[in-house]
Amino acid sequence: MDDVTVRLKAPHDLSFLARWGTAFWVLDDQDSGNLCFGVTGAQGRLFVKYAGAEPVRYEGVPADAISRAREAVRVYQTLDHPTLVRIREAVELDHGFAMIFDWTDSVPLGRQYGQSHRVRELSLQQRIDAVAQIYDFAGHAAALGWVAVDLYDGSVLVDLVTGAVTLCDLDSYEPAPIINRMGRMWGSTRFMAPEEFELGATIDQITNQVALGALAHTFLGDDATKDRDAWVGDEELFAIAGRALEADRNRRWPSVAALADAWRRASA
Repeated sequence: MDDVTVRLKAPHDLSFLARWGTAFWVLDDQDSGNLCFGVTGAQGRLFVKYAGAEPVRYEGVPADAISRAREAVRVYQTLDHPTLVRIREAVELDHGFAMIFDWTDSVPLGRQYGQSHRVRELSLQQRIDAVAQIYDFAGHAAALGWVAVDLYDGSVLVDLVTGAVTLCDLDSYEPAPIINRMGRMWGSTRFMAPEEFELGATIDQITNQVALGALAHTFLGDDATKDRDAWVGDEELFAIAGRALEADRNRRWPSVAALADAWRRASA
């Protein structure tokens, strides 16, 4: 299609993309049921996220992916923030549902994209400031009563020139309260709190601090080991992230806002 190849389990009509232009990029190996496209046309470059087809790694049915996509629109509209990717429109289509976002040329930090090492191209201060940007958004979402599910490095894009962060793929944010009804919840283990493996546990902004602490290590250390030896920031910042990562939720920060404030003050 256009200049890209799309892998699917079954044929699917993707001609609807022409209303926004020509596809120049595709992400078709996600297990979420979504196809993602970069499209260029009269409105410039856009990011199109589509549910309705059968991507090769998706084990569910298209109807469920469509339902989740419809619900996700509210996340981007309600949590609007300078650090969150901007949604332009959401469109019901003959065989699916599409969300249209601003395009960014920023680098994705998720390990699956093979570019996480490029964070080292940023200066130390840019890396510290990038974490602050993420914490500011997380505080904003918490203040509105929303809780992150499946927040991880794959949600983060960074401009390697300016250090500006763009958060994306936050479809699973939910209004509080959330109770763990799955056992092991969605997410990358590197960024998950113990509560996210415990059936019946409360999932809230205290839970979310573990992902936020791990993301500090994405920028300043190693988010797999969280070791001090890999950390390039100072001891105070390491301790702030470390408190967010405590296995005992009672030892974490009292709120995301408190974590964000501590990080800002220590990095000023």
